[in-house]
Amino acid sequence: MKGWYLMAAVDWSCNSQQDMERFLCWYLKGFNRESGDIYSLLHPHFLRCDYAQKSLTVFFNVKDWALNPEGTMHGGLISTVFDGTFGALCHYWGKQRFITTVSLSTTFLKPVLPGDTLVVTAKATSIGRTLMSMTAEGTTRGGERLAATSFTTFMFLDKEFPQNAWATIPDENRDDLLQPRG
Repeated sequence: MKGWYLMAAVDWSCNSQQDMERFLCWYLKGFNRESGDIYSLLHPHFLRCDYAQKSLTVFFNVKDWALNPEGTMHGGLISTVFDGTFGALCHYWGKQRFITTVSLSTTFLKPVLPGDTLVVTAKATSIGRTLMSMTAEGTTRGGERLAATSFTTFMFLDKEFPQNAWATIPDENRDDLLQPRG
């Protein structure tokens, strides 16, 4: 089942801490299926979000396949981690609209090592009618080590997700999609 198709299952009126948690757990859980896309291979895990602060924290366990020849996490994959986390947050605030990355800048401060857990906290700094700007930090070692920072601008597109696909998802799968992962 394609991601856009699942996006049609969302109650787009969600406007609370609880709704944000439910949406982001559902959204990120969709990337933990065997779809083969790069963000799914990175296997994001929801940690927390804050509706009032417009923030999302996700973590990634660094696997050997994500390493560069020097034995640290590939910089392009660190940027992908930021981009995907920004995308999840942008999808929440963009509601039913498609989104795209306009710009993304990542600064690499410390190497991310095999076996590390990379924790990314993204925060919206501006949400306009068509653009959303965000910043993020990526830490390792329980938040003690700042490994990278990033900032981005995303655009909300005019195209919207269809609203009628929820009925095509079997009832037993709906509840599974909307529960936090353990």
